[in-house]
Amino acid sequence: MVTDEDLDRFVSDNRDFIERIMSSRREDIFRMPAAAAELTKIRGERFFRETAEALANSDVQRHFMMAGLEFLAGLSALIQNSPLPEYVKKAANETEFNARQTACMNNKDCPAKNKKKKTAKAVSEECAE
Repeated sequence: MVTDEDLDRFVSDNRDFIERIMSSRREDIFRMPAAAAELTKIRGERFFRETAEALANSDVQRHFMMAGLEFLAGLSALIQNSPLPEYVKKAANETEFNARQTACMNNKDCPAKNKKKKTAKAVSEECAE
């Protein structure tokens, strides 16, 4: 069922087109399909532009990268706990490591870049505590 809100939204979205139809003469009505095509083109271009902007959003990309890395970590954990040959497990570990390393190299805000590398002595002292 069409509500008043739906009708109001339709009218506001199509105001230019509706006004053109209402103000046109009878013989101009036959040219309306061209106007409708132009309106559809404009809307399509706007939709494409807004979709591209949404996909290019850094926050969206960060979430998809994190999801991808988490998926790789889960897949690696599954492989590690599966009855597969060692070379497959090693390849899964290396793939996950390389993916994380590449993502970090291409991310200026990667937290791993800010960590100081620990020396063997520092690690052994930390473990002793």
